[in-house]
Amino acid sequence: MHRLAAAALASASLLFAAVPAAAQGGAPSSWPSKPVRIIHGFTSGGPVDALARLVAAQFPEQFGQQAVVEGKPGAGGTIGANYVAKAEPDGYTLFLMASGHSAAPGLYKSLPFDAVNDFTMVSMVARSPFAIIAGPAAKAGSIQELVAQAKAQPNSIDYGSGGTGSGMHLAAVLFQARAGVQFTHVPYKGGSAPALAVMGGEVPIIFTSLAGMSSHIESGKVKPLAVTSRTRFAAFPEVPTVAETVLPDFDVSAWYALAGPKNLPPAIVAKLNEMVQATLRRPEIVQTLKLQAAEPWPTSAREAQAFLATDVARWTKVVRDENIAPPN
Repeated sequence: MHRLAAAALASASLLFAAVPAAAQGGAPSSWPSKPVRIIHGFTSGGPVDALARLVAAQFPEQFGQQAVVEGKPGAGGTIGANYVAKAEPDGYTLFLMASGHSAAPGLYKSLPFDAVNDFTMVSMVARSPFAIIAGPAAKAGSIQELVAQAKAQPNSIDYGSGGTGSGMHLAAVLFQARAGVQFTHVPYKGGSAPALAVMGGEVPIIFTSLAGMSSHIESGKVKPLAVTSRTRFAAFPEVPTVAETVLPDFDVSAWYALAGPKNLPPAIVAKLNEMVQATLRRPEIVQTLKLQAAEPWPTSAREAQAFLATDVARWTKVVRDENIAPPN
């Protein structure tokens, strides 16, 4: 992980510890009586792993126990999701869910879990726009030039993502469908691999979350051609949106949420939600997330559960309408 993100994580560890103990009220005094695991479905070093560690940093001071982050990468994040879905709903196995989770029902003919009903949502945690990032191998200097080149020579431009079925891959597929262009997908296994690939010239562009890319952009190693959110991102106000340049109304963002298995006790959900709410209101945490090109998104558990259901329905339709193939 680059130095900026590492510094942000160190800062966040101290800040999370400062959340008032009063925020703990309402949960059984017996929980947690042993370390908690926070599972995610990707490799270490990427935005999902970084945010999982931000959440884990608060556990020793707030709950008197460690939280251990564990990635279970593969199959577009569904290996990690299935592990959590099958876990005991005792509060000792939590899930840092990422936006690619919503596409799984559309990508796979069958899943060993229900993407909505087998999970208890605690709160949304953060969101970040995707970005189209150009590296030294790119010939396009703007999003308009990229689209023009792709239209002139279909499939001549390779792009990297965090894997087939990942949120960044789905954003790319939707972009191509709406823009009427065809790129060639080069999937990586998440983490820092796509960033390293574009900086090293393996691929000319990547579709990725802005989280984790700040230092590379600031150093000039890569150039963001556009962001996929409806409005410009505050951390990089000079970067245009896809919507204002080539595709009006285009609006796709990465999101991250804290969840557990279905039937997670309401008292534990409340305790965790209160912690997330209090933490994400702190100005210092807002700044920490900004350094990772993300913004806080605290919600109630009910709001998070409703959002998940809506987003799964949305991306299931997109995947099927665009005939996106599942991962190999």
